[in-house]
Amino acid sequence: MKCLPFYEKEKRLDRSFPFVAWDSEKPGFWFPFHWHPQIEIVYILKGRLEAAVGGKSEEGDQGDIIVVDSGLIHAYSNPSPAASARIFQFGLEIFSETLSDIYGPETSPLFRRKSIVSNHDAIHGRLEMLLDGIFEEYQRRQTGCRLAIISKLYELSLIFLRELPAEKSGGHIKRNNNHERLERIFTFFENNFENPGLSLEMAADKACLNKFYFSRYLKEQTGRSFFEHLSRIRLHQAERRLAGTDLPITDIAYMCGFNSLATFNRIFKTYTGTTPSAYHEGKTPRSSNRRLT
Repeated sequence: MKCLPFYEKEKRLDRSFPFVAWDSEKPGFWFPFHWHPQIEIVYILKGRLEAAVGGKSEEGDQGDIIVVDSGLIHAYSNPSPAASARIFQFGLEIFSETLSDIYGPETSPLFRRKSIVSNHDAIHGRLEMLLDGIFEEYQRRQTGCRLAIISKLYELSLIFLRELPAEKSGGHIKRNNNHERLERIFTFFENNFENPGLSLEMAADKACLNKFYFSRYLKEQTGRSFFEHLSRIRLHQAERRLAGTDLPITDIAYMCGFNSLATFNRIFKTYTGTTPSAYHEGKTPRSSNRRLT
């Protein structure tokens, strides 16, 4: 099954107004690791999402706001399979003046200071109100909507600039400059996840790295270990088959690279909070409290 490209090219923003917003209501909100030059803000409408951004994995609950800076490698998975989200993307060129305040040499970039703004954060309510206003303007397309959207984006940016502490250069969220290597690694995972014998050594060899360095490198870039990353891919493929086919659970487990039904049941329950049989029957899964860091 073909996955999204590592470099996301699907959405081409209008050069005169580089902004787009949409609701993702499809079941199983899941996107593999990818990157794009636009800023991305994800507002969780329902359920729970795990976001891996810039080498750190965190879970967001309904109402939380996920912020992804330009060029950062990120991925989403769904501990709550019924999760849905509202997505905003915009290019930095939407701001007319220089961005020295946003991307100053002595501080971390504005949209890289906090990857998840939760309901408990002091700025959350104001950001939520601004995002609601931006989305309404974008949907209604009334006279002056572009001006209204830009003004609200400036206000949102100002909240980040003044009320979120800036990290010195070298903070935990870093821009990645080796996209080509990661693209080879992720493509290898996607093309070989069905192989139950897929090993750390095989993946490291494909990346032309020592297995110990490869393991550390993967964790640094994705926030996940080799086993966690591979399990996520296999689980997503299993979820798609469980929801979309009548194949026996045992067959699905082996098709997705699990070497035993017991292993599949255990890992599936760990990450989703429910059993494959309950998921297959369409029962509402219980949200898992597990947080991967």
